[in-house]
Amino acid sequence: MAHDIRHILGPGGLLAQLLDGYEPRPQQVSMAQAVAEAFSGDGKLVVEAATGTGKTLAYLVPALLSGRCVVVATATKALQEQIFDKDVPFLAKLFKKLRPARSFRAINIKGRTNYLCKLRFESSRDTVRLRTREDVKHFHQIMKWAITTKTGDRTEIPGLPDDYPAWSQLTATAQQCLGAECEKYDDCFVTRVRREAKEADLIVANHHLFFADLALRRSAVAPILPEYEAVIFDEAHHIEETITAYFGFEVSNWRMTELTGDVERTILEGGSLSAVAKEALGGVEAASEAFFGVFGVSDGRFELREQVESASGPEIQKAYEALRETLEGFGEFVGKLDLGDQAERLVERTRELLDDLARVMVCDNVGYAYIVERRGSGTFLECSPIDVARLFAREVLSMDGPQIFTSATLTAGESFDYFMSRLGMVASEVKTLKLAPVFDYAANALVYIPRRLPEPTHADYIDGVCQIVEYLVGLTDGRAFVLFTSYRNMELVWERLKDTLTWPLLKQGDAPRSELLSTFREDIHSVLFATGSFWEGVDVEGESLSLVIMDKLPFANPTDPLVKARTEHVRKVGGNPFMSYAVPQAAISLKQGFGRLIRSATDQGIVAILDSRVCTKRYGKVFLDTLPPATVVYNAREVKDWWLARQGARG
Repeated sequence: MAHDIRHILGPGGLLAQLLDGYEPRPQQVSMAQAVAEAFSGDGKLVVEAATGTGKTLAYLVPALLSGRCVVVATATKALQEQIFDKDVPFLAKLFKKLRPARSFRAINIKGRTNYLCKLRFESSRDTVRLRTREDVKHFHQIMKWAITTKTGDRTEIPGLPDDYPAWSQLTATAQQCLGAECEKYDDCFVTRVRREAKEADLIVANHHLFFADLALRRSAVAPILPEYEAVIFDEAHHIEETITAYFGFEVSNWRMTELTGDVERTILEGGSLSAVAKEALGGVEAASEAFFGVFGVSDGRFELREQVESASGPEIQKAYEALRETLEGFGEFVGKLDLGDQAERLVERTRELLDDLARVMVCDNVGYAYIVERRGSGTFLECSPIDVARLFAREVLSMDGPQIFTSATLTAGESFDYFMSRLGMVASEVKTLKLAPVFDYAANALVYIPRRLPEPTHADYIDGVCQIVEYLVGLTDGRAFVLFTSYRNMELVWERLKDTLTWPLLKQGDAPRSELLSTFREDIHSVLFATGSFWEGVDVEGESLSLVIMDKLPFANPTDPLVKARTEHVRKVGGNPFMSYAVPQAAISLKQGFGRLIRSATDQGIVAILDSRVCTKRYGKVFLDTLPPATVVYNAREVKDWWLARQGARG
């Protein structure tokens, strides 16, 4: 396989023949060879490959050469689409030259709510609730598309917002799906894609789908993915977050509303709502509103056990008992309805809700954090595993076959220790590879840390941030991301600068993410104010982005119930919670923010970290050692000199 890799990716190889101006990258070849070695020995490999390495081809080429059935799992659907729509067709051409007799079969598979449910579409299209004129416009698009689509994949619909509200009425969650009992089962888009996946050599999926499949296998339910022989995790730094979601559970007022809405819709399909049905539905809605309303109205995440044991405990318990009794009666009512297989599934969902509600309200498993989260009109009771290391080792690392973990951000302070320990990896059983950067960061990127800026807890901190943002944005003539670790700081700085800065200003929340990024790219002098979701997964090449400002080190909120529980767990097992958990986690997040700046070999710019603790605290060295090897300066004059020198050289 090593010869084939050099023949494909090396100097004068097939890649060079297919791409004009292609320049071989030694880092890409090194990664591909390491992946090939892991495949040949059923090994586990962890690779940090910086932006520009070409890591997607570096793992896809040896994976396809291996002849195994391989799952590639990404953290985001955006990367999933890119791999399938861009990299897979390119590799198909390449492999046609390499082995004309046999190419490969690839499929892109997503969670079921990405696909149109034919049964729900037929039963709901005349009763879909549309709130705005824009909703109506998109629904007309869906109606036309539904007639001709071969895949049922919503991404085929141009301009359909990710949060389009009516889509939930046209698709089916795992709880809503009737499975093999559905009259549309054989012609179902989800059934079809799963059937095709069984014939594929390469299955492109995402982390959520991969772990949802694992969770189903644990419960003896039919899996989503076919049997596979190897798995590659791209954007692997997200694994802990995703497995936490899929091996915990959640009950919410939204889940209650979804159940009652489906019962009502199912009854209406066969006729009209009787007075008894209206009373049963209204009873669940009232009991749900009373129970979830006990947890207050303020947004945030709080410890559920503390609330249950507080002065409000008796009120919470009373509301819980009322909801439980109401749901039990509701299940009996639905079971008596003449709704065929749908009634059975709805009763089963009611029982699942009762079981999950009982499990979360007991708050007695020391391995889990019990959390109340409020977001807008939603209240969520969550039960999340505290330590996923043993869970991941048991569910994933114990599987046979090669496993590849890769990302641009896996090391903290030059070490893989944090990433590996969080997932229960044993150093002797895993090979690691940290590739040298492809881009010349020393020449093209400057890191500015204002040494004299007050620390983030100081009363004058925001004043100092505003002064520096105004100065730096003026220096680069806009072209800036101003990234914050909290909405509070973003709003404070925005309010002070929105009438002072003369460049086009954009703010997260004022428009959909895709629209903000499109506007930012088109107006090369614009300035975007944003928070966490823009710290990664955003790709802006060229002169539209010359400055990335991060307000402070992105430490996780120490008061968050899950963070508190994990901090305490690290302490209990003899670790240093701050240095072995909080610092490396923040360092990796900071490197993600840095990564927004240099996306190509010709990009140049400034990264400003407005947190003097990098200079004054001993742990600051971990952050500096984690960042790419850019020049670091500590005063504004040096920033100006560096920037003007680069502009002079370019002009």
